[in-house]
Amino acid sequence: MQNHITTSIVLYGKKDHTYSNSWIKFYNNAKELTTNLGFSPTHIGIYGQSFKTSKIKDINKIEKKLVKSIEKNEETLAISIYSLPENFSLAAFDYEVYISLENLDDNDYMLIATFKDEIYNLVDEREFIEQFSKYIKFEAGQIFKLSNLESPQIYASKANSLQAFKTLEILKDFL
Repeated sequence: MQNHITTSIVLYGKKDHTYSNSWIKFYNNAKELTTNLGFSPTHIGIYGQSFKTSKIKDINKIEKKLVKSIEKNEETLAISIYSLPENFSLAAFDYEVYISLENLDDNDYMLIATFKDEIYNLVDEREFIEQFSKYIKFEAGQIFKLSNLESPQIYASKANSLQAFKTLEILKDFL
């Protein structure tokens, strides 16, 4: 596990009930973006009615079960797509691309995409926000840099105070 700077886009909002099948569309969109950046979506983390563990799994081994679960309208609370190198040690720190949509509580959602800093240069911010903000009723967001070891996901979920993040650099706020 190496320390490196990441750049993240985080979007906050409410569940958009008018957008049907948003979980499967989000999943496919996240896989497509990862592939378009030149990386393979290798692993997935799912939490929902048929998925009670937070353990990530090989995407090829779990994709059919995920699609069936969504088609049966089972409750889904989070889907995270990872592009991990072959010999990764910890998914939480070793990803090249990480894209996640999660239900924070009743109606509040967070969508975060985190990239190694050099990969972020390939991302069109406006296109990303336009594409991914449709999965929630977009209310606010931010683009920030942070060391992977300080966990951008923890910062984005507002679990710790700002002072806990030594390498944090906020690039843009969207209100």
